[in-house]
Amino acid sequence: MPNPPRWRLLDMNTDVTLTECADVDGLFVDHVFPVEPDYERYTLVGCAPSGPLRAAVDGTGPAWLGNVLLEGAHVPDVPVSHRCGDGCAECWDIMEELLDVRVVGHRTTGDGSGRLDIDLDGHRRDSDSNGGGTRPPTVAGHRLFTCSGTEETAAGECRDVTNLFHARPEVWPEGPPLTLRGCRTALTGPVEAELAHVRVDGTVNSMGWGHRVVGNVLDVAPSALGDDLVDITLDARIPEPLAANDRPLWDMWRAGGPTEPNGWAPLERSDRHLWVRAAAIHRIHAPDKPAGTVYHLDGRFVTDYDAFYCAIGEAINGPGGWFGGDLFWLHENAATGDGGATPGFRLVWHHSEVARAHLVPGYDRKSWDRAVTFDDLVQFLTQEGVRLELR
Repeated sequence: MPNPPRWRLLDMNTDVTLTECADVDGLFVDHVFPVEPDYERYTLVGCAPSGPLRAAVDGTGPAWLGNVLLEGAHVPDVPVSHRCGDGCAECWDIMEELLDVRVVGHRTTGDGSGRLDIDLDGHRRDSDSNGGGTRPPTVAGHRLFTCSGTEETAAGECRDVTNLFHARPEVWPEGPPLTLRGCRTALTGPVEAELAHVRVDGTVNSMGWGHRVVGNVLDVAPSALGDDLVDITLDARIPEPLAANDRPLWDMWRAGGPTEPNGWAPLERSDRHLWVRAAAIHRIHAPDKPAGTVYHLDGRFVTDYDAFYCAIGEAINGPGGWFGGDLFWLHENAATGDGGATPGFRLVWHHSEVARAHLVPGYDRKSWDRAVTFDDLVQFLTQEGVRLELR
């Protein structure tokens, strides 16, 4: 059995170690996450289109709309118990967003109103709104907007939308029931624990909320991994299990992490995303380096959005380093510090022409939104106070 054990369970309330184990059956599963969504056919019933939707229907604009927001119109007689503090109907419960939407047909509604029934292909953004998309909200129609990043463009209104509210497969289904293999300490009764990854040098990295262990002990049995060890079976399930192809990355970080730069370069974008996520969990918190430190970003392999975060993480914090995985965390680290660099730092982006050629306008089917371009990143970094030099 490895010494120290690979995994540790920390009590969610006290942070006390409950047990340590060599392996966790049910943490790595043979799936790819998140699950690719199924495209569906929706109909906007009694629609009065405007803007880009009108152009798509008329054929004067593209049929593809990108993302479409449906905002439920307020119903005056919604019970007070279902209203928010400012008196409006439950705002978040009457919002839905459709992704990668295309107009595929239309016809007159047939009630003499002159409105249209418009058919769309797309898929619903996974969220908890409206019972996870299974419960139609009480609304008097929908206002429609096309969305690009934070920009919204009015696209008309409709009386109803069909086929939007029904059960769908989980985008990130829970893992199977857990068995903790080779545990040093037996457990009994209910368990509420944070799961942490333990490196060979003893460094402990908490996995976060998506990997918590909450359930009851079903069985404790002697383990084949050692005479003094036990296997613990629980009815707990990991909320967001790791994909089986994550395991080599975790083995590498377990052994100490990357030692050479650009270990992520041969990976496809999806695996680069896994790299950034593993780097975030295994980051070593240390004081920001002194003001005036100059950082060099190797841009030779920045051919996609996730590659940028792999590269800037290494530029700031060395091989396997992390400096954010999206614009929110890039802002937090660049503008407010605590990411390894004192705000206002100088960043030299070498071979920036690679990113300029690859990070171009379009639709990103990884983030399901407008693609973040090279120019977007340059503008963002500059606005966050980074003294950027492109080479």
